[in-house]
Amino acid sequence: MLTKKKLSREILMLLVVSILISVFLFAFLNNTVSSICYRYLEHTEKFNNGYFLSVVHIWVQGICLLASAVFFVIIFLFLLGQKLLYLQEIISGIEALRTHRMDYRIPVEGDNEFTELAQSINYLSQTEQQLIRKEEALTAEREQFIRSIAHDIRTPITSVMSYSELLASKENRTEEEIDAYIHLTLRKGQQIKELMERLLENDVRHMEYFENGQLLLQQIVDDWESVLSESFSVEIDWSECSNFKGYFDIQEIFRVFDNLLSNIKKYADAQKSVILRISVQENHLKLEQSNYIQTNHQKAESHQLGLQTITRIISWHGGTVDWQYTDDQFKITIKIPVNV
Repeated sequence: MLTKKKLSREILMLLVVSILISVFLFAFLNNTVSSICYRYLEHTEKFNNGYFLSVVHIWVQGICLLASAVFFVIIFLFLLGQKLLYLQEIISGIEALRTHRMDYRIPVEGDNEFTELAQSINYLSQTEQQLIRKEEALTAEREQFIRSIAHDIRTPITSVMSYSELLASKENRTEEEIDAYIHLTLRKGQQIKELMERLLENDVRHMEYFENGQLLLQQIVDDWESVLSESFSVEIDWSECSNFKGYFDIQEIFRVFDNLLSNIKKYADAQKSVILRISVQENHLKLEQSNYIQTNHQKAESHQLGLQTITRIISWHGGTVDWQYTDDQFKITIKIPVNV
């Protein structure tokens, strides 16, 4: 309860100080003026007139009292004005908060209710600023996710269109080719469906535990290689890969390889091999993919959306991604923690 009366105690203290100063001033003026008047009158005949001296005394006291009262008002308003100026700063802070100028801060002075109000307003402004930044970050992340999904959807669609054009251009189609096309279409259609569901579910992750991670990865890589080998020479090195276990979001792992595939098709030199080395080292699955870059795509700014998507997906799995460019070559290294 005492902390709620600090301001009233301070104002009361200002009032007491003003009264004491005014009383001291009254006593000083009264004594000084009375002494001057009496010294002046003692050499005149009026000094022996008691009535006249009483009137003079009353006038002197009245003038001194009036001067002290005026001084009291002035000094009290001056001291109180310091509090009112601080109140004006607080009002300015409230106005800044109302107009969403969240960088405005009220200077914290004293130790009373105004101080607590200033601290509360500053805290509210800071909190609001943090919420705005967080909202902007979430919005940017959401937009980035939508762009990455839209980017990744193009890869399975492109695969379906490429196989469709290839199949349509052939006059004699074997049963095996038709079955392979149907199988690819179903698989890519399911992938597109899952990507759309992921978008509608606001990026919900579906982690599954796999006992035979090597077999799972072989299926994904085989699919990746079959699409890529239509235009590129592909070399897959499994020599250092052993079986591993772990939790994976299969759809997201497909997205990783789709983004690698998309970047290769756009920027890789088709005259040279695309290399993928797969190994399991120190409880980590390591994927190293490298390719030569076309001479007209030496600058790799366009890779960034796909690489950012890969980095985000691998980070969800607790892994790391590192990529580098030389004058004519691109290399990316992916590491995911696994159990062996």
